[in-house]
Amino acid sequence: MGETGKEEYKIQSFDSETQKLLKTALKDLGCFPGTPEQSGAKEGCVLTVFLFSADPSNVDLEKVANIIVDQSLKDCVFSKEAGRICYTIIQAESKQVGQSIFRRSLLNRLQQEYKDREELRTRSLQAWICYVTFICNIFDYLRVNNMPMMALVNPVYDCLFRLAQPDSLQKEEEVDCLVLQLHRIGEQLEKMNSQRMDELFSLLRDGFLLQEGLSSLSQLLLLEIIEFRAADWKMTDAAQKYYYSEVTD
Repeated sequence: MGETGKEEYKIQSFDSETQKLLKTALKDLGCFPGTPEQSGAKEGCVLTVFLFSADPSNVDLEKVANIIVDQSLKDCVFSKEAGRICYTIIQAESKQVGQSIFRRSLLNRLQQEYKDREELRTRSLQAWICYVTFICNIFDYLRVNNMPMMALVNPVYDCLFRLAQPDSLQKEEEVDCLVLQLHRIGEQLEKMNSQRMDELFSLLRDGFLLQEGLSSLSQLLLLEIIEFRAADWKMTDAAQKYYYSEVTD
């Protein structure tokens, strides 16, 4: 359960044209100027690899947003990092040019994929899981007046509710995704709308207690997240040791 170590995504997996566009986007916007050592960035950090590009030029930030979303739907490792990348671009764009083209394009694309989420899940379970990971990651990073974006609250909840439906609970990949996201953003999501969180956990309790055919891993994950929320979104050392040992056995 949870992420085992922090996976760093390498930009080299993109094609050369995409690499150049993303590198130029961050450099042109003034993100982390200089070398990785001068900027204080950690070696190997996903953001530092964007620094090494040719002379920066004007960047189509709408295209950059679409590239990031497209890659996030294909690669769940990247989708875990994408929120940090998007946050950096949004902050830099606002500071350097006082605009929000990238943020607007990003949110429009997220809305488009959200409307087609059932079709996406039918077409590719992996792409669906990547999308949920991505939108939750964006919710975690993007802020308005130091608060999560209200526009994302219900879409994020809707995605989590979909993961809590009986057919999704039959799939360990979806249960694992649901639990990971609740560990990451559950507490702040509940602060935004506690009633929907109550409803979500009512579904999870019913699924754990009543649904037939759940795998032993899915049952364990559901029990763990139910207890995690009951403990005010905290896990005791004893609980962590127990659940970790059960998963690894």
